[in-house]
Amino acid sequence: MAHVAEDNLPPVHPGEILRDELDALNLSARRFAEHIGVPANAVTGLLNGTRGISAVMALRLGKAFGTGPRYWVTLQDNFEEKLARRSLGNAIDAITPLVHDHAA
Repeated sequence: MAHVAEDNLPPVHPGEILRDELDALNLSARRFAEHIGVPANAVTGLLNGTRGISAVMALRLGKAFGTGPRYWVTLQDNFEEKLARRSLGNAIDAITPLVHDHAA
């Protein structure tokens, strides 16, 4: 089974998912930031795609939305992996897997 980040879909910044959640709750970035105890620019940075999800932010988001932090960390990891794959292009294909010699 292919890793999620290897599909052909464009990378989705976790801030896009956060925006959808806030829109569904009719919450502004400022009100949500107050709710989770962070400065408003921490949330607007996520919404604008200029800031990533840190472990601390993942804990806060996971608690606020009842998803747990792993959900948000995975969104960030998938986003970064897709960007890296695009950046590296075929260079990854040129790397051959190493095999342990169990006879030694």
